[in-house]
Parts: sequence; C-alpha cells; structure tokens
Amino acid sequence: MPIRIEPLIDPSPEAILVGDPRRAFALAQAFTEEPKMTHLARGLWGYGGQTPDGRGLTVQSTGAGGPAAAAVLSDLAVAGVETAVRMGTCESVEGGPRPGRVVLVTGAFALDGAGRALIGERDAGADVRVEPDSEITERLRVELGDLVLPAEVSSHDLVARLDRNAAEGTKAPVRDLQTAAFFATSARTGVRAAALLVVVEDASGTRLAESEIEDGLIALWPGVARALGKA
Repeated sequence: MPIRIEPLIDPSPEAILVGDPRRAFALAQAFTEEPKMTHLARGLWGYGGQTPDGRGLTVQSTGAGGPAAAAVLSDLAVAGVETAVRMGTCESVEGGPRPGRVVLVTGAFALDGAGRALIGERDAGADVRVEPDSEITERLRVELGDLVLPAEVSSHDLVARLDRNAAEGTKAPVRDLQTAAFFATSARTGVRAAALLVVVEDASGTRLAESEIEDGLIALWPGVARALGKA
C-alpha cells in the first residue's frame, strides 16, 4: 500500500533518496539553496530547492529497510520523479572495503523479502540480482572517478549481525537494507535509479561517526550534480 506522500511542494524530476531523515536535512542544506520542507508525514522528512546552477532537486528520506524504500519511491514516481540516486550507507564484509570508502553499486543481490517480492523471486537460496540504470551509473563512475569503488551489494531484512542469510556468500563485498528493493521498484515504476553507499562499518565493528558519514556523502555532490546534469 502506498504511504501517500502528499508533498507541500511538488517534487523535482531529479531526487536524492537517503534513509535517515536527519541526513536528508543535512544533504538538502548542502545541495540546494534555501531548501523548503516538502514532506513531513510519518517522520519521512523531504526537502526541495534549487541547486546553485538553477536546477530543481528533491532530497527525500525513506526510513530504514526495503519496504519503506519501495513505498517512498513508488509514490515519488507517481508524483513526477524521473531519476533517483540513493545516497545511503552499507557495511563491509570480511575483507571488504574500509569504513569511509564509497561504493558505486553495479548490482544488488536480493536477500530481503521486499526485494524478492518485487522481483518475483521468493526462493531464499537463489542468487537473485537486480541492476541500476546503466547510463546514470556510468555517468556517476566517470564523474566521481577515484572517489568511488564500483561493486555489488547484498540487501537484507536485518542488520548483518542478526540476519542468518548475511553469512551466506553472494559475491558482494558490502551489504545493506534496501538497495535491492530500491532498484526493483525503479524497474517497476520506470524511474532511472543509481546508488552510492558509504561504508560505515567493517567486519571488526569499526564504525564512522555521523558527521563523517554526512561529510562523505556531501563530498560526492559535485560529481553527482554533473552526472545528473547530463541525464
């Protein structure tokens, strides 16, 4: 069932989606001039404003997990969003990238219920993979260069320490809670989607502070803006 986003301001065709509402506020302030709140129901804060080059941009929080991401993106698609970039977080598996590294997602393995349901595959043992928009992802790779590591992610229903499926090998060096459902929803709605994930924790438990996470995402914006400007 849609969560019925009823924006105070209509969303822009281009949107940045983040999980944490507090992070959405920080990114909206960094990415746009004088952002205005566009959505506040259910604690899913959203903002809209103009980028310095005069383009409209929506920054919308989704909350945690695949079901929330799918519901928010579905409603945004109905409201007119055409391109969405998830700027979120992930954690690294043993031997994976260190905290602070940014992953440009090239594919997502769906080990979560929402992702599998949207793809139409419920076999928990299957290697079910969903991909981002290839054109937007390639533009991000070119514009961000060495700032990002192109890699796959596995998505789960629970944080990895509690998720029994997290121990099952996929090929992915990082895991999160919603990218598979985000990509699957984009495929269903026609929204062109890509994802950038900051590694916030590694297998040893070393974790970034919130300020480091925000700074890492904000540092990506010039490249993201250039990539979207070419879309």
